Amino acid sequence: MNLMATFHKVNSPIPDWLIIGTIQDDKGNVVYDFGPHGTSLNQWWNSQTDDFQLDYVNQFAAVMTKQIVDNL
Repeated sequence: MNLMATFHKVNSPIPDWLIIGTIQDDKGNVVYDFGPHGTSLNQWWNSQTDDFQLDYVNQFAAVMTKQIVDNL
């Protein structure tokens, strides 16, 4: 998969990242289009299962903990 044709921007006033562009396979074929206005990370996240979210929350908790400790 190739995410080179995507970019990210913050949507205000509520901090929400928008993913804009396309996902391409290894041959350059578009396999998914995030749409002309992008896909809201918040909306996408909230549509995922609790188990999926928990996996990433656990990963993020480790990163968050390191950032907090490193900045004490």
